[in-house]
Amino acid sequence: MGFAGLQGLLAVLLALFPVFLLPKMSVSNALFTVLACWGLGCLLMPGRDRERWGTYWRSAGGLSLAFLLWPLAVAIQQAVAGQPINIPYLFTRFVLLFVLAWGLTRLGAKRLEWMAWGCAAAACYAAVWIHFATLEMRPDHVGIYNIIPFSNLALLMGALAAISIGWDEPRQYAIHGVKLLAMLAGMYVAYSGQTRGSWLAVPVLVCVVCASYRHGSRKLRVMALSALVVVGVSIAGTSDMVRERVAESVAALAGGKNTLDSSSGGRIQVWHASLRLFAEHPWTGVGREHFRDALREQAKAGLITREAAELAHSHNDILYAMAAYGVPGLIAVLTLYLAPAVFFGRRLRRADPRVACAAAMGLTTAVSFFIFGLTEAMFSISITNAFYVLIMAWLVAFIVCREPAPRGAMSQEAVHS
Repeated sequence: MGFAGLQGLLAVLLALFPVFLLPKMSVSNALFTVLACWGLGCLLMPGRDRERWGTYWRSAGGLSLAFLLWPLAVAIQQAVAGQPINIPYLFTRFVLLFVLAWGLTRLGAKRLEWMAWGCAAAACYAAVWIHFATLEMRPDHVGIYNIIPFSNLALLMGALAAISIGWDEPRQYAIHGVKLLAMLAGMYVAYSGQTRGSWLAVPVLVCVVCASYRHGSRKLRVMALSALVVVGVSIAGTSDMVRERVAESVAALAGGKNTLDSSSGGRIQVWHASLRLFAEHPWTGVGREHFRDALREQAKAGLITREAAELAHSHNDILYAMAAYGVPGLIAVLTLYLAPAVFFGRRLRRADPRVACAAAMGLTTAVSFFIFGLTEAMFSISITNAFYVLIMAWLVAFIVCREPAPRGAMSQEAVHS
């Protein structure tokens, strides 16, 4: 197998990552490891793309360094607590952003586009799976996964597939249709999963997809957006399930005592508990391994219910980072949102439409995770943590591949292949 064949094989493995993420995460973990090893090999043997090293660091060096802050926050907390430094692999994945992205730049932008088809397939598969899983009642899990991150990821993958239409030719209507179908499949997963965090993201994702569709007129995009709004409002207004879920959330936010042990009530209790922990330990937090014990102490004091004290995390990324790792954790989690938002936001209006499309996908991922993170600890769950890191690495690599190479760099294959 020549180098081009190896590039193609790795691009296929990358595209298979989202396909196996939901049904068989062990396979996705293996693919993640293979891609990380490839990236490490490319670092050790830069080869003919040595010149692109400077391009990468000028473009994405700040973003790569920003992802180091979370494992650094964990190390600070452990050091201050007098514990040996032992950062869980869950968080060391953030260090691998640079390794993964550098390796993926060697595949070339054209091959990296295949990943969008993996997202489309995953969203459609998830829709079929959740349809049968929710025929009788809403389960807590779909397969081995909690239904909340399952629904969140399916919705986001459908949106990424739809936004990637910007990489396709204007008259490839069949391809456009399949990718839009993936978006609808993701929305169906969010609806069937009854995940309110996903519902919050749906209007944002619909607006982004309509705005980023560059093959139609502005009038067409406005009409499509209006039609989707009408459909969404109709579903929300006529569905008993939607009304009940929203009413439960409103009652819990209002502080009703009869909602304390509901899913919303339990989360709100833990949000307040997390703020108390942050106030008591502002600089280092209590540590991830002591979080539940700290909740149980609050339950003994009558501040929260026993049921709420058994939750594994805060069901909010920002509050969990604050409670577990203090100010360093707060800075780290905000950086995970803001650094990608700045990196991709600056490239939304690039003259290269493919770069602008990738930037829209990256910004959408960051914003979506922020919204999902309001009701779930997305960065502390293995399936969603790995997805965020690899998606960011993929889109960073695509943009770096399309960036103008330094003078004297003649590796056109790395840029356009």
